[in-house]
Parts: sequence; structure tokens; C-alpha cells
Amino acid sequence: MIQSTNQILLYRKIDSAMSERAGIEVGEPHFYYESAGGLKEIELGPDFNDVLTINEFDQEWTPVENNLLIKQKYIFNDPTVLFGEDGVTVEENRIGLAVHIYSKTSSIQKTVSFASFSDSQNRIEFLFEHSFPAASLRGSVEMDFFLFLKDNFECKPYQADQVGMILSEGNLYSLTIVVDGEGSAFPITEFNQKDGPLWLLDKNWADATEDSFDNSNINLKLNVAHPLFEQIKSGKTRASRSLMGDIMVQAMSMIIQQVVIIEGNSLDAADDAVSNSILSVVNYWVITFEVDISTLFTIPNSLRSRFDSEMMGGGKHDQMG
Repeated sequence: MIQSTNQILLYRKIDSAMSERAGIEVGEPHFYYESAGGLKEIELGPDFNDVLTINEFDQEWTPVENNLLIKQKYIFNDPTVLFGEDGVTVEENRIGLAVHIYSKTSSIQKTVSFASFSDSQNRIEFLFEHSFPAASLRGSVEMDFFLFLKDNFECKPYQADQVGMILSEGNLYSLTIVVDGEGSAFPITEFNQKDGPLWLLDKNWADATEDSFDNSNINLKLNVAHPLFEQIKSGKTRASRSLMGDIMVQAMSMIIQQVVIIEGNSLDAADDAVSNSILSVVNYWVITFEVDISTLFTIPNSLRSRFDSEMMGGGKHDQMG
């Protein structure tokens, strides 16, 4: 969505001077998530620079268990500047606000329109709100905010003449959300099957060196209809954490066994593999958790030993890295 400053403009756009005359103000974003104690705000502090590396500001947030809610104000003190012969569209039309949200690692590519206004209004204020569900984010997510032509009933020769045309020169605001480091979030979803197993693991990748570590290629599914589901989800007791830890040990062991022993991939090739590939994540696990990959048996045994000694206290177990 970032537009080149060298492009030839075929129609008038809102530049910095027009933006200043219109009194366009972009408020600081606020971030929240649902916790056991209710809605919790992530305190940004003075180091925030439009890049939210979540766990640098809140170590309790995890991509698997928590959602992420964003709220941000957009203010137009004198929107009439944007309309008429000296503006970007005539008075009869409407201008819209939208955000382009995209992330290869989170498999997101969408544009969301969240407000629009006309020339008939004075000072106007909009609140942008967007929620990412739990287990939907990993890697980094980009958000580019811009203005576009919402309606087109009439236009001047030097103005945008098609609905959807971008009216802002560059982005009004850009935000980057960094969810986790390489291999730190395990793709977990839920399913509902009465009398079914507590969990299932789906394997859908074709090439561990190229296919990404996300729920399209590997997916740990927890059964919400199982009597033990609420226990492992809450993690309030040592027994429930132990059960979830054992599920993770088994799932990770199966993946490592498949990638290293059955498929015969060398971890030495991880540096040359695609970023966030399944092989790179397996290599991350092996190094981080000191996994012995000698045999099918040493893999789960070494993982289980590491989990029992370090994870049960609520450390790395929470984020898988």
C-alpha cells in the first residue's frame, strides 16, 4: 500500500500541506486483550515507534491464548478543505477511511473500510476498532491506513473518478505488529466432537524446507467437547499444565520425528530454508530445548525431560520458545 513518491499523479491527492489545512490528526493506537481478569490494555510506554513487538511491552500476552484488540482515533478538524474545486473530490461525493492489513506469516490479506464522511460535516472524529482472534497471528502484520473515494456522483477532470481510488498521498498511518520470534507460536485451533479425543494433530506440509509453520500445514486441534478441555485451557493447576505440556511434547516429537527421521531433512540446511519454514522451526526447537534427535525414542524423552524441569514453572511453556 505504500505508494511511490516518483509516480506520475493522474489526479489530485491529499499531500502534507492539504492534510495540515484539513487538520487531520491520527491518535496513538491502544492495544487490549482478554485476560483472566477481563480486558487488559498493553501499556506502550515511551519506546513505542509504530512497531508493536507485543511481548516487549507485555510478557503475559501469548499468540495462542490471547486475542488482540486495536483502537485508534482519526480526527478531521476541517474536512471541507478536502472537498470542492481545491480539494480532492467535489462536495457531492464521500471520502472513506480504510486500512490494508497484510501478513504472509499470518496468511492475512484484506482491506477494511471503517468510516466515511461528506462535505456537510464540521469537525469529525472516528474510532477505528479491529480485533484479531486468538491463534490468528504469528510473525509480523502490517497495517496501512489511507483515504479513498467512497462515492462518485460527479468529479472534476483533475480529481479521482472511480470509487475505491486512493486519495491520500502515501499512508495516513502505518503500523507494524510483531507477534513472535521464529518458531515461538504453535498453530493451535479447536474442534467440537462429542466422545472424540482430547486432541488431534494434522500434518499437511509437502516440503518442510519451503512450507511455512502455520495452521495450513500443521495444526494441533483441541476438542472443546472433551471433559478435560477447560482444564488445559485455563492452566490454573499444576496437573492441567502438566497435561498441556505432555500434549505439546507429543506434538513436537511427532513433528521432529517426521521432519528429521522419516523425511531425512538435515538441520544443517535450516539456514538455507525459507524463513519460518517447518524445518527452521524444528531446528529452533532442537537448539532451544536441547533435543536429542538420535532416535525416535530420544526425541520425546529429551523433550519431556526439558519440559518437566523448566516448563512446569510457567516459563517457556507458555510461548513455546
